[in-house]
Amino acid sequence: MKKINSLTTTSAMDIYQQIGMQLSGTGLEEQMNTAEKTTNHLLAMRQQVPVQFQIGGIEYLVLRGKEIQTLMGKSNDFPIENSADGIAPDILQQCVVHMAPCTREDVAICLERIASTFQCKVPDEIGLTEYFDILSVYPKFVINFCTDSLLVEYQYPRLPVPKDFVDRCEPMYKDHKVFLSELTKNFLSLEVWKKGNMRVKNKYLDNNDSK
Repeated sequence: MKKINSLTTTSAMDIYQQIGMQLSGTGLEEQMNTAEKTTNHLLAMRQQVPVQFQIGGIEYLVLRGKEIQTLMGKSNDFPIENSADGIAPDILQQCVVHMAPCTREDVAICLERIASTFQCKVPDEIGLTEYFDILSVYPKFVINFCTDSLLVEYQYPRLPVPKDFVDRCEPMYKDHKVFLSELTKNFLSLEVWKKGNMRVKNKYLDNNDSK
C-alpha cells in the first residue's frame, strides 16, 4: 500500500513521461521535434506568399487552401471545419486593401524621388498625365517597390519612360493578384460546398452511375 501511495504523489504527466522515456528513450523529444516540424512547415508556407501578403495567419489560409484543393469532395479525411475558416474573411479583406490602386499623388512622389536623385527634368503636364494614367492602376506598395528598384538599377541620367515602370510593376502586381484570386476561390468553393450536400465523390459508385 505504501508503494501505491507513493505513486499517487507523482503527477500523472510525470509518470507518463517516465514511461515514455523508458520505452523509447526520447521522452518529450519526439513531441518537441513534432512541434518544430510544424513550425518549419508553417514558415515554409509563409515563404510561398507574395511579400505584401505575409501578414499574421496567412500561412494557415495557404494550408487550408491546399486541403480544399486536394481533399474537399474527394476524401472523407477532409475536415469540414478548420480554424482558418474563421479568420479567412478578415485576412483576405486585408489583402484586398493592399491591392487598392495608388493615387496620382503616389505616382507624383515616385517621379519626384527619381527626378531629384538623377537630377533630371520631369515631363510637362501632358506627359505627367500619361505617367499618372498608366501607373495609377498599380497598388502603392508596387509603385514604391518599382521606385526603389529603378533608383538602384536604372543606368541612365534621365527619367525612366513608362515602360520601364511597367516592366517592374507588372510581375509583382500579377503575383499578388493571382495569389489572392486563387486563395479567395478556394474559400468560396468551400462555402458553396458547405451549403450544398457536402458530398464526397466515390470513383466506383460515380463510374457506375454514369454507365
